[in-house]
Amino acid sequence: MITPESEDGEPLFRQRVSGRISAGSYSNFSDYQNTHRMRYAFLFRGQNLSNSRFSTDNYITFRHTLNEWDEVKENLGRALKVYSLSVSYDFDSTSNLTLGRKINPRMSSVGAIDGLQYEKGFGHFTVGAIAGSRPDFSDYGFNPGLMQAGAYVGFAVGEGADFQQTTFGFIEQRNKAKVDRRFVYFQHMQELLNNLNLFSSFEVDLYENINNEAHSALRLANLLVSLRYRLSRNLRFSASYDNRKNIIYYESYKSFIDRLIEDETRQGLRLGASYRPFKTIVLGANASWRFQKSDLNLSRNLNAYLNFSRLPMLNARVSLTANFLQTNFLNSRIFGARISKDIIRRKLDGELYYRKVHYQYKSNETTIGQDIAGASLSLNLMKNLALYLYYEGTFDDKVPGAAPVQ
Repeated sequence: MITPESEDGEPLFRQRVSGRISAGSYSNFSDYQNTHRMRYAFLFRGQNLSNSRFSTDNYITFRHTLNEWDEVKENLGRALKVYSLSVSYDFDSTSNLTLGRKINPRMSSVGAIDGLQYEKGFGHFTVGAIAGSRPDFSDYGFNPGLMQAGAYVGFAVGEGADFQQTTFGFIEQRNKAKVDRRFVYFQHMQELLNNLNLFSSFEVDLYENINNEAHSALRLANLLVSLRYRLSRNLRFSASYDNRKNIIYYESYKSFIDRLIEDETRQGLRLGASYRPFKTIVLGANASWRFQKSDLNLSRNLNAYLNFSRLPMLNARVSLTANFLQTNFLNSRIFGARISKDIIRRKLDGELYYRKVHYQYKSNETTIGQDIAGASLSLNLMKNLALYLYYEGTFDDKVPGAAPVQ
């Protein structure tokens, strides 16, 4: 492989690589059935391999349940997930071409793009184009029928606290041969004032085809505005408004109540604050409110926490949390405690946690109480090899049982 050099003989590009290979088993024991899921993951990012013009970005997982191999043979896409698989070529320090599946950081909320992406810089300005398809909605596989193409222009200036970046783009998406959607995309980030940071993105639909009905009126979609303000070294505030579409999870090992809180609190208005009264103590709270004119999808959430980065005598990290959620169909409250400690410095780390969960369905007045307890050990076997053991038990006052063990 030929390594390009600058005029002074130094490599024009420098290699930076990182990677990880992991294998895990997730065993679930309950009164209904016992299941054993296997998961294998491969992550590799190589920037300018061997100081060349070529780079690669790969993140692939494969998961299956023991004794249920027929499901894998029926649809490989349910087990094999390719989140990133691309190769890039740098023509020079300002232009590059990418082939494969990759999320464009200048248009991150658009999601993964399967196909070609080209980018060229002109001073503070950058122009780019994409051509390819979108991943399949059902299993995140390759679907050439969901074609898309677009172009964008970006502007970036400053460094550090003075850095700001803006992207404006146009994208057309198709479903087979028919135009499915046309929209413009905007993303901007900067420090507005001293210690006041802004991130915003939105899409404006120019054309939509929903159930074979075409709509060409302008419509604001997928709006996100986020502000972070550091009043002092110890006091910080945040505020955001999010009306982006719901996220599709193709892999998740979160409990029911964790997924529920995440789904019910991501959209809407969110306010937060954190205060560090002492070097090792941080306390904070954030509140979210999702609202609509009809109040059909209303939710309110309050989350508070108290963190100790080093507890005296025990030399351990401790976190106390409380969460209160109210929706149109369910109310919940959760209290939790977590403690973690280096048992053997840089070699063995352990963690214990407990959560008391109570939620009530409004439709039938059903109440459920749960005690969730867990423990984990992380052992560094060698410099680049670690073993992680995890157990979590869920004890339900309606249907006693335990789950999951990893």
